[in-house]
Amino acid sequence: MKSKRRFPQKGIAEGKIMARILKAKREDNDFTDGTVFGSMCTSPLEIAKKVHSMFLESNLGNPGLYMGTIELEREVHEAVASLINAPEGYEALSVGGATEGNILALWRARNECGKNKVILPKSAHFSFKKACDLLGMESVEIPLDKDHLPDLYIMEDKIDDDTAVVVGIAGTTELGLVEPIEEIAKIAGDIHLHVDAAFGGFTIPFLKQYETLPRFDFNISGVDSLVLDPHKMGLSTIPLGLYYSIDEHPISVEAPYLTGKHQKTITGTRMSASIPAFWSVIKYIGFEGYSSIVESCMKNTRVLLDLGKSIGLDPIVEPVLNIVSFHHQDPDSVVKKMAKKGWNISQTVNPRGLRFVIMPHVTEGSIYKMVPALEDCI
Repeated sequence: MKSKRRFPQKGIAEGKIMARILKAKREDNDFTDGTVFGSMCTSPLEIAKKVHSMFLESNLGNPGLYMGTIELEREVHEAVASLINAPEGYEALSVGGATEGNILALWRARNECGKNKVILPKSAHFSFKKACDLLGMESVEIPLDKDHLPDLYIMEDKIDDDTAVVVGIAGTTELGLVEPIEEIAKIAGDIHLHVDAAFGGFTIPFLKQYETLPRFDFNISGVDSLVLDPHKMGLSTIPLGLYYSIDEHPISVEAPYLTGKHQKTITGTRMSASIPAFWSVIKYIGFEGYSSIVESCMKNTRVLLDLGKSIGLDPIVEPVLNIVSFHHQDPDSVVKKMAKKGWNISQTVNPRGLRFVIMPHVTEGSIYKMVPALEDCI
């Protein structure tokens, strides 16, 4: 029988503690060696790590105790609002990530209209399944067309009087596509439209070809809410998502024994150190810095695309963002073989294939090292 870990009776020396901690850290994947191609997260900037460690006790669930952190949060919300064209009177909330933001969007939409149906593309993140299950809502999945975008004719047909919210994705998880949010908004009409821009939100605005990409933000009439993740391409520490709504929403829970009398987020106590960490990143590198990093990722994306083609892989789509996916009939076996060689890659389900996320920690050099191993495994 496996022995059970018991709560220690006495403390042990710091040296022994750190030895065990360092062992665990070594066993974790490390972004710095460029072997991780399967993650939408990356190593935060050093300034973010430094600042994060200074705010470990901050809890914006009890905001009156942390007035300095609140001010940094306000500045973050305003800066990002300008990036996504949030209108006057918008509401911004810091959340644990896009999963929480997506749940929050569906919760608010349901309570506001009293309806129960969620129209979402097959490309939507699995967090929407969590949200529908938690909220007792019915999800209606819209199939994708030949371009791997939601079939708008079917979407329009499925919207009815019971529909509470329609969902669009800006930066799909599997392929990195930007869905036609503007067309979806026209179809949705007066129904709440929520945009999940967890990945694309901190990539699209910094691309040179920004003007040629489908619009995704509050510039589009009809977008009611949007979520994006600073802990992905925002280069901040985990966890942090930002949820925006076109106006203040009445949903809140009374918290009379705290300094903030009402809470609008799903979590109560909130680890808030990632907010000043992100503030430090956007101040440190600015728009120009983000643009340079994103363009470098896109350059490396094209490198991998060409190298993949050279070893006989067929791209599922031409990359729009920094994600490359190739057709493959048995991606699971390739992922396992690559893991044995020390490379972390992932797979797509719809359609079946191999998926590579070209984050800032992925260099041109690491791509050239990875591709021969990939050729052996396919």
